Amino acid sequence: MPRAQQMFEAASILSAFLSEAGIPHAFYGGITCVALGSQQETEEIFCIVEGGFKGVRNALQNCEIMTCSTSSWSGRLYTTYHDPIPPIEIEILKAGETGPKRINGSTVMMLNRLPFLSISEFLRAKMNSWLAHGSEGDAADIIYVLSQYAPAVDINRIPEPEMDRFVKLYPGEVRQAWATVRSRYGL
Repeated sequence: MPRAQQMFEAASILSAFLSEAGIPHAFYGGITCVALGSQQETEEIFCIVEGGFKGVRNALQNCEIMTCSTSSWSGRLYTTYHDPIPPIEIEILKAGETGPKRINGSTVMMLNRLPFLSISEFLRAKMNSWLAHGSEGDAADIIYVLSQYAPAVDINRIPEPEMDRFVKLYPGEVRQAWATVRSRYGL
């Protein structure tokens, strides 16, 4: 089974348990680009949840193929899908710390029958990650989504000074797409 398919399977299992427990959630990371049609390879998959980590632990307590573990030094929560080799790790992030404060119809889109951050929320979260870490992977994800999905971007959700800085560093890849977004809003 291709690795991307295994990652979607892991996300689907996690989503089913979280949905059953009534926990609003959305996936995010390089996997979003794959779900949108990118051919890139990625192992990056996050799940943003409302309500903190306790609900996630409780939702997965009877799951035999997916476990939760907390990193003692960072306080981060990870779920691990043990069926494939190597296992797939999904980092759980708290809504509001990464991504929007509320996971709902205005911040989420459905791809492959799974909830993902909307295009604008994805760009906002990736931009914040890129600003914090300067990762070329984050830059590649921003470039792909902005260049392919500019008409779906809500400029009100994107930090403009930071995006302007990004465009200066990657002008050939995103200048036209960002100009398209800005022109839709009369800027």
